[in-house]
Amino acid sequence: MEKKNLVPQLGIFLKKDTAFLILAGSFALLTVATIISAWKFGSYLLPDTIGYFKITIGFSDALASLSPFYPFLLSNFPLSLIPLFDRVLFLSLITSVLAIYLLYRIATHADRNEGVIFFSFGISLFSWWSFRVLGSAHADSVFYLMVLVWLYIFIWPDKEDNHYFPAMAVLSALMIWVKLNALFLIPLLLIWILIDRNWGWSIVIGSMIASWALFQWVVPENILQFHLTEQVAGKQGLLTHLGLFYENLASWMQVTLGLVISDTLSQLIPKPVTFIMGLGWAFFLTAYLLMNKNKRENKTYQLLLFGVVYTLCFLAFQQWSGYREVNYRTLFPYLLVISWATWITLIRLNQKKIMILLAICISGHTMVGHGLLWQRKDVASLTLAKDFHQSEVRKNIEGVLEEGHLEIRTDAPEKLMLSFVDLQVLPIQPGNLFIEGKNYPLSEEEKLREREQALESLLSGKAVIVLFKADEFWEQVAENADVASTVDDGVMILSLSALP
Repeated sequence: MEKKNLVPQLGIFLKKDTAFLILAGSFALLTVATIISAWKFGSYLLPDTIGYFKITIGFSDALASLSPFYPFLLSNFPLSLIPLFDRVLFLSLITSVLAIYLLYRIATHADRNEGVIFFSFGISLFSWWSFRVLGSAHADSVFYLMVLVWLYIFIWPDKEDNHYFPAMAVLSALMIWVKLNALFLIPLLLIWILIDRNWGWSIVIGSMIASWALFQWVVPENILQFHLTEQVAGKQGLLTHLGLFYENLASWMQVTLGLVISDTLSQLIPKPVTFIMGLGWAFFLTAYLLMNKNKRENKTYQLLLFGVVYTLCFLAFQQWSGYREVNYRTLFPYLLVISWATWITLIRLNQKKIMILLAICISGHTMVGHGLLWQRKDVASLTLAKDFHQSEVRKNIEGVLEEGHLEIRTDAPEKLMLSFVDLQVLPIQPGNLFIEGKNYPLSEEEKLREREQALESLLSGKAVIVLFKADEFWEQVAENADVASTVDDGVMILSLSALP
C-alpha cells in the first residue's frame, strides 16, 4: 500500500481552517488564563461584597441597596454546609461551568459552523470585560448566567412547546430578585408583542409585574424605590441634564469600544469623539431595528433589540437618578448581545479575516489584563480576605476591640472588611471618593483631612487603627502615651489605651 505524505495534507487543512484554529486557540488560551486568575484571586471585593455578607449572616439593613436572591443562595442548603468564603468561590465556579454549557447548547442549534459559534461566543465569555463579571462580581455573576439562560430560551428553542411561556415567566420573575435591572424585560416584551403578535408573552409580563409587586412588599425600601422617589436629576437644571446625557452617552460608547480594544484603552479616547460616535452608533442600531422589523426571526435582530432596549432603559434610569455609573459591570447584558450579534454577522458573511483580527484583538488585550493582574500584590480579592480571616492578625485585632469601638480605620480595608462586618471598616487615606456612580480622585489636602479624621476617631476611642505599612506619621502617633500599640507580623494595631 502506498504511503501518503501527511505533511502537505496537514498544510492544506491548516490553510483551509486557519480561522477555526485561531478561534479555538484563542478560546483555549483565555480559558487557561481565566482558570489561573480565578485560582489566584477568586471573586473581586466590590462595594457590594460586604453588604451581601451581612445579609447572608442575618443583617438585613443592606437590603436597602441590594437584592436578596444571591445571599439567599449563600445562606441555604447546600451552600450553607461549607464556610462562607468558600460558598462564594464555589458559586462562582458553578456559574462559569453552566455558562460554558449554555454556549455548547447554543452551538448545537446551528445547522453548521457549530464549532466556530462555540469558540467565538466563548471568546466573548472569557474576554476581559466578561471575565470580571461572570466569575468575580457576586450577584452580577448569577444575573449574568440568568441572562444567558433567558437569551437561550428567547432565541433558540422551540417556542411552540407547551412549557415555553411558563418557563420564561418563572425565569423572568426570578431574575427581579437577583437584580432589579431585570425590569427592563417588561418594556422589551411589550415591544416584542407588537412585533411578534404572540400574546403568550403577556404571561411573562404579568409574572414579572406580580414578582415586582411582591418584591416591593417584602423589601419596600429598595434602591430602585429610592431613586424613583428622590429623582435627584429632576431637581437640577437643563444644562445639568444635558451635561449628564453627554457624559453618559460618551461613556456608553467608550464601554462599547472596550469590547475590542479593552475598556482601559477606550477610556483614553476623548469624550467629544466618543459622544459623536455614540450618537452615530445609536442611530444605526435604531434604524436597523426599525427597517428590519419584518426579520424578527433573525437572531441578530433579536439580540440587537435586547441590547438597545436594555441600553435605553439603563441610560434613562441614569438620567433620572442623576448617576454616571456607566461601565462594563452595569452594561454587561448589552455588551454580551452586541458581541454575539457581531460574531453571528461575521460568520454569516464568511468574513474569516475580520473574525481572526477580532479574536486576536480580544485575546490580546485580555491576556495583557491577566498578565498585569498576576503581577499585582494588592488585588482586592476574596482569597486575600480569606487568608486574612484565617490569620493570627485577625485574632489579635479582635483582642483589642472593645464595646465602644465602632469602626476600624486601615490602609488595607479590602483585607479586613469581610472579617468585621459588624463594624465600619474605612480607609485611612482613600484615594477616591464614590459620588453618583463614579470614582473621583481626592486631592492631597483631602487625603490629609481624612487622615486627621482617622486620628480623631482613634483618640476619641471610637476607632482602632490597623496599618499594614505604617508611615512616619503613625509611628509617631504610636509613641503617644494615650495610645496602645502592638506590632504583629509587621502589622501595627493602634487603640486608645483607656476608653473614656
